[in-house]
This record gives sequence, C-alpha cells and structure tokens, in this order.
Amino acid sequence: MTSNGTPLEYSGADAVFKGVYFTPAQASGPLPVVLICHAWDGLNDEVRDKAAKLADAGYIAFALDILGGGKTMTDMADLIPTLTPFFENRAMLLDRLEAGVNAAKAIPGADLTRMGAMGYCFGGTAVLDLARAGNDNLKGVVSFHGGLQGNSLNSPKTLSAKILVLHGEDDPLVPPEEVVAFKKEMADKQADWQLHAYGQTLHAFTRPEANDPKFGAVYNRSADARSWQAMLNFFEEVL
Repeated sequence: MTSNGTPLEYSGADAVFKGVYFTPAQASGPLPVVLICHAWDGLNDEVRDKAAKLADAGYIAFALDILGGGKTMTDMADLIPTLTPFFENRAMLLDRLEAGVNAAKAIPGADLTRMGAMGYCFGGTAVLDLARAGNDNLKGVVSFHGGLQGNSLNSPKTLSAKILVLHGEDDPLVPPEEVVAFKKEMADKQADWQLHAYGQTLHAFTRPEANDPKFGAVYNRSADARSWQAMLNFFEEVL
C-alpha cells in the first residue's frame, strides 16, 4: 500500500502553519485520523516518513507544523532557543495544537469521531498537553520519549482521552522523579493511562540518526520497533 501526501495550510491565533496529511491508497469510507506532532526540529522528512507509514497502516495521518511557516531546524545549537518560548508559554503551545485539531476537521474522509494524536520528544510533551486540556475531539494520545512535566493551565479534574507513554527507562532528560510525578497526576485525574518503559534505552530511541551518548540521545532499534507496535495496538483499541 502506498499513501498519498497532501499539503494542508492552516491558521492559528499567532501564525500560519504548513502541515501535510497522508491518506491510505484506495481508501474507502471515513477513516480514523491521527495527528502527528514533530520533535523540536520541525516537520521534516523523518516526520513525513512516519506519517506515510501510519497511513499505510490504515489511518489518515496529519503531520502538524507546530513551529509555523513550515520551518525546520538542523543545528543542535538552536534546540534551546527553539523550545524555550513553548515551555515558557504552554498556552501558546496548546493554541497551536488546537489549531491543528480544528484543521483536521477539513480533511476529506476523516472520521472525526475517531481522532487521536501522537508525538515525538517535544511533540510527545505536546500531545500530553492536549490530553491534559480535556480536548473532547481526541480519543487517545501516544507520547514517544516525550517530557512528562505537567503545566499550570486549567485542566479538567478527570481526563477522557486514553494515554500511552512510550519511555526510555534510562532517559536522562526525563528523570525518575518526573515519571513518578506524572503517574501521580494521572492517578489523581482518574486517567486511563499506560506507561511502557524500555530497558537499556535512552532519549530519542526512535530516531535513527540519534547517536549522542553524552547528551543521552541514542537510537535503539528494538525499542523503536516495539514502541511502534505498541502504538498500533493502542490506536486499534481506542480508535
């Protein structure tokens, strides 16, 4: 099966975004749609490849452009300057995410009663913020090696979206105390949640180019494959 990619420009409160969605070839009938939130470096070819792969599994995969304007980054020196505005203003991040949710409603053939979201690293944090916000459009979210820290935004007392966290047990960017705090938050909000921790696994374990043990980001082929299958199993259940 070969999916087809279609650019989708959409607007938010503070920017114009250049997303792209992939639809399964020979698709028939309304299909579940999954939003994909990129890592810190933007909607690049790696994200498009993941979206196409997800479409091949039978989903409409909508890759969001959180940075705006289709911007992508390649220099690690830009990591902190790129992410800081979003972590200092989680309301801005949530606004951009919700603009993507609204844009997905215009995708032909999308079954809006079966919508989920997934994200990598920064994007993993982002989709968890969508779940925390109680967005009624989402049935489930999946975070791949994302940060688990909460935010100070208004949030419902209970969360309706089901949550799957795919985590490297030895990820130095998500320390054990952050994992403990996340678990308590999920319990307090009566969430339907899972956390899969992969042993001997660092940050960025799904990114083949990740090879920086000093920083704590290293690709892990088995964790990559296992986490992808876990995501497919999850969406098969909730969507």
